[in-house]
Amino acid sequence: MLAVAWAVLSLLCGCARRNNNVAVPCDIPKNQRITIEFDHFDENSRMVWLRLYNRTAWDIRIPVEHSSRAAVLLAKTHKDGAEADVRYYLQQYDVRPSLQIITKSGENIPPDEPAHPPVPQINRLDFFTEWRILRNESVVFRVPKQLLARNVEIYVYLRYAWENLGTETLDGPVHLVYFRGIDLPSELQGQNQ
Repeated sequence: MLAVAWAVLSLLCGCARRNNNVAVPCDIPKNQRITIEFDHFDENSRMVWLRLYNRTAWDIRIPVEHSSRAAVLLAKTHKDGAEADVRYYLQQYDVRPSLQIITKSGENIPPDEPAHPPVPQINRLDFFTEWRILRNESVVFRVPKQLLARNVEIYVYLRYAWENLGTETLDGPVHLVYFRGIDLPSELQGQNQ
């Protein structure tokens, strides 16, 4: 009698042995990511065009310079692939090889990285708006080529649509997406002027 009562109680309380091989269905797709990728280079203006992709199941918000009335009006209504004056920041990126072999003759493999210019400073007024990028959509923006040396990476702050904080508020979780000068096509990496 005691064994029967224990078995019933175990089943009711969930203490019975469970099958750990049961897969719980999930609506969140795999490989969620937000990226900045090279789009094209405009030789006449010497601008590198980058594309910020939102390849997630959620909408995101990014800071965009308040450069015109249109920037504010398009904040929630722009089309996929629209051009935006995305607010980005620059920082140093160490391009030295993480592992280097020195041969008996003194040759370094891979070779040492040449000296790079210091990371430029960007001065802006603190006027910006936030653009919403819907899931599986993108925006394009341009960066002057001279800012993207091999040792420079740009980054953009972002927030998911459900987060109640501003994109550049450092309270709560801070999300950043990066693009490095070393990720440019090799034929553009040497052109710094």
